[in-house]
Amino acid sequence: ATDTSSKEQQSFSMKMVIYGVKKRFPSVSNITCDEFDKLRQQSQELLCLDSRDLQEFAVSHISGATRVDHESDEPWSGVELLNIKNVVCYCSVGYRSSIVAEKLKQFLRSQGRKDVKIYNLEGGVFQWAIEGRELEGERKTQVHPYSMFWGKLLPSHLRHSNL
Repeated sequence: ATDTSSKEQQSFSMKMVIYGVKKRFPSVSNITCDEFDKLRQQSQELLCLDSRDLQEFAVSHISGATRVDHESDEPWSGVELLNIKNVVCYCSVGYRSSIVAEKLKQFLRSQGRKDVKIYNLEGGVFQWAIEGRELEGERKTQVHPYSMFWGKLLPSHLRHSNL
């Protein structure tokens, strides 16, 4: 019974984090893992930006993702945006990636690029891993927990514990 209640608590906690991120960044569109997976299969004009730190990215990341620095004024600097129609940003749970999505949206709009759809991956790489989706990197079956606090959103078997 403890295992089930623990999973329910993690699920509820993740839902609350997702809700909080959406409230904090109301101008950022979100995309579910299912929707993102479908978009990846359909679109050649897709860019996936991982806005976690280098150490987090090295542990594992979504296939095809490009790591960017969410603290930079222009996190996408050096990334080719010309033929891109869709951008999906992610981090651990969605906060840092929402910052990147918001900055990129403002930049592209200032360049007259209203054709690009920019999304935040709902629940981030944590949700992606919880749903059993494929990762690449040093630990293809685990995710860097960001911190001991945030790592509690991940089931223990998915949590790369190097903290």
